[in-house]
Order: sequence, then structure tokens, then C-alpha cells
Amino acid sequence: MKIDARKKICDIVNELPSAALILKDLGIDPFRNNNRSLWDACTHSGIPIANAVEELKRAEEAGREHSNLITH
Repeated sequence: MKIDARKKICDIVNELPSAALILKDLGIDPFRNNNRSLWDACTHSGIPIANAVEELKRAEEAGREHSNLITH
């Protein structure tokens, strides 16, 4: 999945379930903001978008590495 700040929070969480915890840790309630884009939620919460995207990318990469370990 490409982390796209224009995607809705609900779509990001559907594709990357760990995103819910990451967003919550950043100060974005993924349930109250589920129909907002990541960009809008970050802007509304005063969170730098680059930080949110970077954290989500790390989680995605970690999940991919974990998946590769299980399948090999």
C-alpha cells in the first residue's frame, strides 16, 4: 500500500490495521476521523503530515518484514 495523505482514515486502517494505534498515538482518533483524509485529520489536529506518513510507512514495512519471516 502506498501511504497517500489524500486517502480516508478508514481506508488506511482497512489496509493497515496497525494504523489505528499509530494514528491514536499521534493524537488522531481514527474512529472520529474515519471519513477524513489523512491530510485533513493531520491538519485539523495540528500534526505534521510528514510525521504521520513516516510512522505509517514504518508500520507498513514492519508488517511486510514480519509477513516475509512467517512465509519463509
